[in-house]
Amino acid sequence: VRHIVSFRIKEDATPEQRLALKSALLGMQGADGLRDIIKALSVGEDLGIPHPSGPNAAITAMVDFASKDDYEAYAVHPEHVKVITDFIKPIMEPGSRNAIQFYIAEMGKL
Repeated sequence: VRHIVSFRIKEDATPEQRLALKSALLGMQGADGLRDIIKALSVGEDLGIPHPSGPNAAITAMVDFASKDDYEAYAVHPEHVKVITDFIKPIMEPGSRNAIQFYIAEMGKL
């Protein structure tokens, strides 16, 4: 199962907040209770290329799991909830979150 989430960041977010967010997202891969279920994790920032249909997301995370059950365990895991509460929500532009979970043929491959 692949989980992809993206969102825009408030204009007044500091570079330090952005860096802390990226570090927190990447840090989940080594957290107790998550290191065994996260099979691949990547985080990216938008390149700033305008699109005629509207603004792009500012940041995205792509996380692979071996199963739907593993994704569901991740979704409610305290470390994941902490990243959302402490690093994402304070700087996320309200209403900008988009996410999808879908089955993939092989973890870690595009």
